[in-house]
Amino acid sequence: MDWTRVQFNLDHARTADDDAGMASRRMDKQERREQLVAAALRVAENEGIPAMSIRRVAEEADVSLGLVHYCFHDKDDLVSAVAARMVEELERAGIDALAEVGGTLLDALQAGVRGMWAAFSSSRERQLVTYEITTHSLRTEGMRAVAVDQYKVGQMAVEQFLSHAADETGHRWTRPVGHLAGMTLAVIDGVCLRWLVDGDQEGALARLDGFAETLVRDAVLVAATSTVPVPVADVRVEAS
Repeated sequence: MDWTRVQFNLDHARTADDDAGMASRRMDKQERREQLVAAALRVAENEGIPAMSIRRVAEEADVSLGLVHYCFHDKDDLVSAVAARMVEELERAGIDALAEVGGTLLDALQAGVRGMWAAFSSSRERQLVTYEITTHSLRTEGMRAVAVDQYKVGQMAVEQFLSHAADETGHRWTRPVGHLAGMTLAVIDGVCLRWLVDGDQEGALARLDGFAETLVRDAVLVAATSTVPVPVADVRVEAS
């Protein structure tokens, strides 16, 4: 019997088992993190970010304090994870908005902005958490990047939507898409903040539709028979 080969096979088997065990532990930790983030988000929605302590999250998740510390260094680490979860939701809202593109450019803009608004306004408590994370990140040393990431993802999502809407309806923007996306995001942000105060859903939608009517003026229709872009307003006058 080749004992050298036997020993090699045994060592190889142990290594494979160790690797599988490590992968399992990593998966377990990731699953725990996801569960704890969900619990932290529930606490934040119901009680606010200031109440979202490690101990309170452990109570909400019905786990030991040590388990939360195993998955997260401290509260700021937990806040960052909650912010990342909400950024993922914002990305999905942007992707969903792309599916709303159809008809005229104005139709596409109104449908897309309303689609993003629906995601933002689906939960008043969750939207409050978004603003609380922003202020917490700006007030906490070393966490400014969390707030920056929130707006960076939103900016990218709106840029993609505006570019797609223009392409699909045969238009081009007369100003940089980044500028228009930043303006769009600022308007949605402001409308959302006012809605949190007054709860006027119809008023919020009216403001967003009005903004879309303003935004469409920054687009020109690329005529199929001409290389000269035709302003959208001119096309509408001729059509009437």
